[in-house]
Order: sequence, then structure tokens, then C-alpha cells
Amino acid sequence: MPIAAISIFGVALVAIGALFVLKYWETARGRVLAPALRFGADEYALQFKARLSRVRLDLARVPPFTVLFTRFLIHEAALGFAAFARLSEAQAHRLADVVSHKHTFIPRETRSTFLKQVSGRQAIEAPELE
Repeated sequence: MPIAAISIFGVALVAIGALFVLKYWETARGRVLAPALRFGADEYALQFKARLSRVRLDLARVPPFTVLFTRFLIHEAALGFAAFARLSEAQAHRLADVVSHKHTFIPRETRSTFLKQVSGRQAIEAPELE
């Protein structure tokens, strides 16, 4: 991998040097080499630069959009979890009602003599504090 990077860098460096040599040669001779090709390449370079500017603007909008979209997803997940919790709560209450005996509860007479004695008295009088 480093060998490929070094070789690509070397080729790019040589190409930049060749462009400087070409420019020096054109300036010294006073003529332009392949003017039609140069004009087309300049137009393409300007269009490419404009595209890069538009892409930069679009990429600048991505982080705020991502934050908004993530916020929306978290909000929807929280609402979904709340609905699931409400449903679970209702089902838990329903299960507790089914399992419990409160609907079929019939109070019976107590068998404890102590409780019979205590329930027979109306109220235990507390001593008066003066």
C-alpha cells in the first residue's frame, strides 16, 4: 500500500513539473499548444469546480439533517416504548385480576377466639390526659 501511494505521488509530481516546463516553453516561444483542447479542458475544469462547490454546500446540510432525523427516530422510539409500557401495564393489571381472588371473595366467620373477642368490643377507651 505505501509503495502504491509513493508511486502515485511520484507520477503526480512529475506531471506537475511537466506542466511547468510546458508553460515555460509556451511563454518562451510565444505560442499556445493545442488551443482547442485547452479551451475544452478549461470549460470542464470550471464546470467541475462549480459541481464541487454545490457538493460542498450539500454536504454542509448533511449534519443538521442527520441530527434532525436522529431526533425524530429517538422520539418515535420513545413513543413506541411508552405505548408498549402502557399495554404491558394494562395486561399486567388484567393478569393480576384473573389470578387474584377479589372477584370471588366471600368473607367468612373468623375462627380465632381473640379476634371474636376484640371485634365484640366497640371501642377501647383510652385514659384521659389532663
